[in-house]
Amino acid sequence: MKVKQTYKTSAILGSFLVIWMISGSLVEEENFKKSDSSLDTLSSVTILNSNATMKSQILKSSGFTEADKFVHVRAEVSGRLISTPVKQGDFVKEGDLICQLYIAGREAYPKIVAPFSGYLESLKVNEGDFLNTGAVCASLIDPDPMLLVADIAEKDIDQIQLGSKASAKLISGRFIDGKVSFIASSADKNTRTFRVEISVDNSNREIRDGVSAEIYIQGKQEPAHKISPAILSLNDKGELGIRTVTAENKVEFKEIKILEDTNSGMWVSGLGENARIITLGQEYVFQGQTVNVRETFTPDA
Repeated sequence: MKVKQTYKTSAILGSFLVIWMISGSLVEEENFKKSDSSLDTLSSVTILNSNATMKSQILKSSGFTEADKFVHVRAEVSGRLISTPVKQGDFVKEGDLICQLYIAGREAYPKIVAPFSGYLESLKVNEGDFLNTGAVCASLIDPDPMLLVADIAEKDIDQIQLGSKASAKLISGRFIDGKVSFIASSADKNTRTFRVEISVDNSNREIRDGVSAEIYIQGKQEPAHKISPAILSLNDKGELGIRTVTAENKVEFKEIKILEDTNSGMWVSGLGENARIITLGQEYVFQGQTVNVRETFTPDA
């Protein structure tokens, strides 16, 4: 009686399976004897020999513009307003007369003058008005330089230094550049953030006070490598990193910090001055495994 084809096929596959299992056991046993560790395998990966470039982390924060100087000029004594030689919007120099009072009975004429050079933002008093001590005569603003104010998280504040470069995108879409001029020494008790001020040239008065802005501050420079986001992975602790190989071709997981994400790649730190980064095959290897490597030396190779 002829044996059906299905049975023949099953028998052949079964024979191959037995042979494969036996040969696999022999290979595993042979590899185990030849290696110092059971982690050694013949897996192959492609690596990039990468040399670091000094880069800065870009710290992003929502913020706003704020005039460097803005004060309400107040009367130091009570009296009737008899003169306002300037009008709202005028530029005044430090020491210029803004309001003059008359004190009845004393025949005194106290003057209220500009404490610094700037523009009269508001002047809402009229001749004949009586001003009590502490009453506002006018508001004075000096818009140059204009400040960008950002609240920086406590985990990032050590990245910022006086003089650090910064930029901002105003709500109008305009981009402006400046440098860090002030870093608070004490954190806000509610938000645990630190106030950082960036000084921006505003000699043309085009930047207005109180405008919303997206602020970008360059952090301290550190060795960075450019990688493809596709090779990012997480370890058992949930830490973000990439896989590299040592000089002995053993796989390592390196935790990284993202400094900047661009259209052409991602700049990361945490890999030191030189790194052998696995670019192909990283999903098939594990910590401590010995691998065969194919080396490349540029991101485009």
